[in-house]
Order: sequence, then structure tokens, then C-alpha cells
Amino acid sequence: MRFRFPRLSRSQFELAKFTFYLMTPITIMYYVGIDTDRKFNVPGYWPDPDTLNKIPKEPHEIQAELARIRQERLEKRRRLEEKARQLGITPDSVDKDQDQDQDQDPESESERQQTQIEAVLSDE
Repeated sequence: MRFRFPRLSRSQFELAKFTFYLMTPITIMYYVGIDTDRKFNVPGYWPDPDTLNKIPKEPHEIQAELARIRQERLEKRRRLEEKARQLGITPDSVDKDQDQDQDQDPESESERQQTQIEAVLSDE
């Protein structure tokens, strides 16, 4: 005995297609949306909340964070100024070099300054 599909009229077929097209994404979203912790859990994928940056919310926390950032900037500036002094780059020497180099090609001056800056920054 052969199984035979019932004959569908064109309107019934269109209704069946519409139902399929409508229900397919809904079914997929339902499947994905339920119990995602069990289905898609990859251990160690998300970072531990204790290691993440915590945004200060209270006024005293914000002031403490700003003070910490300012202190870091001052320390970095002090460190860079010390490296510049070690390399002989001081505001006075830069002014003297600029006076002497005005007679020279300006491109060579900018290249020299660029190499000095790169030397200071590469030591960080």
C-alpha cells in the first residue's frame, strides 16, 4: 500500500508555506532562547567579574580615581623628563638647536626631533 499525500488546492498550499515561513524563525528563536546556559556554556569564555574594571559611581570614589589618574600622569611625566635629561634634550638645548638649525633644512630638523622623540618613547 502506497502512502499518498492529500491533494492540496493552491490556497491551501500557500497557507502551508506561510505557516512554515512564519513558524521556522519562531521555532529557532524559541530553541535558542531557552536554557542557553546549558547549551552554549563554554567554561572560561567570559572573564571573571573581579578582574574587570569597576567604574566608580560614588562621588568620593570618582575623586579618588581622578587623583590616582593625575598621580600616574605626573609620574609618567617625571619619568619622561628624566629620560630627556639623560639624552640631553632640555628646553634650553632645543631652543639652541632650533636657532642653529634655522639656517639648515627644516625637514632635517623635524626628522631629528622625530628621532629624539622616538628614542625617548622606545625606552618606556
